Amino acid sequence: MVVLLAFGKKAAAQDHLIGPTLSYQFQKGSIIKTGAYFAFPFIGDNILRADATANFTWTQKKFAVIPEAALTYYPQSFVLTPFVRTEVTPYTFTPKVGVSLATLLDIDFGYGFSIKDKKDYRPMKGFAVSLRFSIPLNYRLNM
Repeated sequence: MVVLLAFGKKAAAQDHLIGPTLSYQFQKGSIIKTGAYFAFPFIGDNILRADATANFTWTQKKFAVIPEAALTYYPQSFVLTPFVRTEVTPYTFTPKVGVSLATLLDIDFGYGFSIKDKKDYRPMKGFAVSLRFSIPLNYRLNM
């Protein structure tokens, strides 16, 4: 029954979603991310989402705030749906894959490739796992 609800019921698209996002990521250390996102329907039932976040990290006994831009593609608008995501900071490029619960809760996995080294830090690269909460300020459910 749960499987039928998760994969069988499509959520109707609306013009766009906008709101804050908060996430935790582990990639060579713990990172707390906060920012904003904008998502909109893209070619039928697909969803394209853009994020701008600030990554707060305490690694190697140093605190840093690192800006990040991300783009996510949800290939369908089911309640439980897979997605692909790309995150870019001044230091890493991280492609990811994951699963989303109505674009409100995402879990993803990926690998960060080093673009440039941050001064006085080890290279920021390697496997990454994230848990992201998104709070749409204009959400309406049309089922």
